[in-house]
Amino acid sequence: MAKKGQTYFCEICRQKVVVAEEGFGVLVCCGQEMKLVGVKGMMATWTTAHHKPDGGVTFVCNVCKQKIKVVVETTGILECCGQRMQREEASTSQE
Repeated sequence: MAKKGQTYFCEICRQKVVVAEEGFGVLVCCGQEMKLVGVKGMMATWTTAHHKPDGGVTFVCNVCKQKIKVVVETTGILECCGQRMQREEASTSQE
C-alpha cells in the first residue's frame, strides 16, 4: 500500500507520481507495478526532459479512492485496483 507523500516512478516511460491520498490499491503504469523512489536511490538524482504539468495533475482510483499527483507526465497509462485511474483537472480560478 502506498503511503501519503511517497514518490513512485515507472521504469518503462519514467512517469513519476506522488501519493496525495492513501488507498489499498497497487500503482501500475505501462502494465507493471510502479517502483517506490528511495531517498538515496537512482531517482534522487534523476533528471528528465519530460513535461512537468503546470499546477499539477491528479489521478484518482474509483475503487480504493487513492489519489496521486503527477510530478513528471508521460504517455504511460496509470492503473490502480485493476482499472485505469481517472484524471481530475486542477481547478483554475483566476482572480
